[in-house]
Amino acid sequence: MAIFHLSARPPIARASGRSATAAAAYRAGALITDQRTGQVFDYRRRKGVLDARIHLPGGRLVYDRDRFWNDLELHHRRRDAVLAREVVLALPNELDADERAALAFSFSKEIAQEFGVGVDCALHAPSRDGDDRNFHAHLLLTACTVDADGGLGKKAERLDPIACKRSGAADSVSWLRPRWQLSVNAALARKGSAERVDHRSFKDRGIERLPAVHIGIKGASARGRASLNERLRQRNARLEALDEQTGKLMRMKARLAARIEPKPDDQRPVHVVDDPASDLLLWRRRPQPKMPKGAVSARLAKPEGLEAGPQSGVPWNGPRPARRRPGR
Repeated sequence: MAIFHLSARPPIARASGRSATAAAAYRAGALITDQRTGQVFDYRRRKGVLDARIHLPGGRLVYDRDRFWNDLELHHRRRDAVLAREVVLALPNELDADERAALAFSFSKEIAQEFGVGVDCALHAPSRDGDDRNFHAHLLLTACTVDADGGLGKKAERLDPIACKRSGAADSVSWLRPRWQLSVNAALARKGSAERVDHRSFKDRGIERLPAVHIGIKGASARGRASLNERLRQRNARLEALDEQTGKLMRMKARLAARIEPKPDDQRPVHVVDDPASDLLLWRRRPQPKMPKGAVSARLAKPEGLEAGPQSGVPWNGPRPARRRPGR
């Protein structure tokens, strides 16, 4: 089943001790020597890298990865500079290798043209201990603008969420997510697959389901990642079981409501009581007229020939005798 996944990772910034040369070498499985620090990043023996290309605005490719990212490092002089931004894409398993590569590279070209930046797109195969369908791509976007010839310019404001918030403009993710959805669905349609993806959440689509937890690379070690991934899988299984039970309860509620709810043409007979004596039942609810102080109601008047008193068993309307407390 095709799934939608597009995540914007934390930026590659010097303030966090990272460098664009190291990030590019690791994701592309290449050798890059950082001219600014003298460090050598050699990841040529890394497995799982299928292909990697750098696209510029206008469709031009950059073949010297070492020079391109070193020029970027030297271009930024601040010690807390943001050098690059990363986007991770999930590639549909329904497509073959060539179709997945064409999809990822065409999307990186669109990004380079839309934002005026350089995009280093690296295709990765599923990891050895992961899901066999997890084909994905890592996109490194330059934090500064790049022209069609590779010249570096000012900061790309549309890629900076803080700058977008200050100016009130939409951030880059609001453009990337729906655009990636269109690209994936178009590729699936060309393939003849009935699968489709949607970048919206369950809530926005009106689907009453609990969102599952993404199982990815978490933790500091492989053993910790395996343990955490197993816990996440168990949690997702519990969520799926809860969703199934919730659906059953909702369907049962709908069936019961259909049975209990009366039909529009079902007119139930109404019994009308036409008995004057029944008005006596409402006596306590009716407001009684106020009697003047000291007056005695006719209903409680003492009968003739009988002496009313507190000991005679006849209703007594006088003052009640004081109760004697025990011990006195």
